[in-house]
Amino acid sequence: MINSQATIYTVAKGNYKFGAYALINSLRACGISNPIVVGTNVLLPELEMVENVIQVVLDSTWNGINLKPVLLLAYPAEYFIYFDADIIIHNGDLIKEVEIQIWQEKFFTCIDGIVAEQEIRRSFWQEIYPLKEASALPTYWYYNSGFFAGSYAKYSWILNDWKELNQNHLDPEAYLFNHPKLPMGDQDTFNAVLQSVPLKQLVSIQMPDWLAMSQLHHPFFHIGNFRPNAFLHCTGKEKPWLFKQVPQRAPNTYDDLWYQYIIKLPLPVVCNFKISYLQKQWYERSILSRIIIKLKLLVR
Repeated sequence: MINSQATIYTVAKGNYKFGAYALINSLRACGISNPIVVGTNVLLPELEMVENVIQVVLDSTWNGINLKPVLLLAYPAEYFIYFDADIIIHNGDLIKEVEIQIWQEKFFTCIDGIVAEQEIRRSFWQEIYPLKEASALPTYWYYNSGFFAGSYAKYSWILNDWKELNQNHLDPEAYLFNHPKLPMGDQDTFNAVLQSVPLKQLVSIQMPDWLAMSQLHHPFFHIGNFRPNAFLHCTGKEKPWLFKQVPQRAPNTYDDLWYQYIIKLPLPVVCNFKISYLQKQWYERSILSRIIIKLKLLVR
């Protein structure tokens, strides 16, 4: 068995730093000591003295969602694990399992949903990126680009090809839903490349082993290997660090964990994030916050 810790990566451009701090704190709270590389647009003072955390300044105007392969190629490690900054780790056993699989030269990621073999977007994926491997076949699965892991020696070609697709077929400075045939941007280009990876080389997890906060329904049975979920992904635009007032809903599980790792127990990363009295009441689920939510629902 290879005994080499994988390097964990995230991109924390702009206000996503407040998600990255929670991600780092959740990893350490779960007992994960792996080195962490944070891609930033400016050096973050909150991370300067945090043990085993390295900052890499990416001099780029690209949107952060398109910088994932850029960061890993600029600062490579023998084994890599990438998490979007708006992810919180819920179960540290995930990292141990990922390392076992990538030491065996598997590429690890997570399934987001089902896209049929004959679904129209696949024809465009083939147009911009024809299958490379004779043994590779289109699958039903659609992978989420917020989490992936592998061996750099074996899978750096995925990173290189993914970066080129982002550069040549997307507006790298744009967010999602900017390209009519690649609505999910970097995630669609990621899936285009993964069609050339033979299934025997892929390992994945599916919901509920990971949860996307913007998805109320998903096509998988409620069974899983990780209890609680391995990680939570705050997909969508409702990031807790962007809240200006009390939302018209109760906190979800990601909100609860973000509050824990940023406000209540901010270790090892302390960022002194300020929230209002009413927001604190919302996170704490006070009677006052429940009254406010009900009033907002009545008048909307």
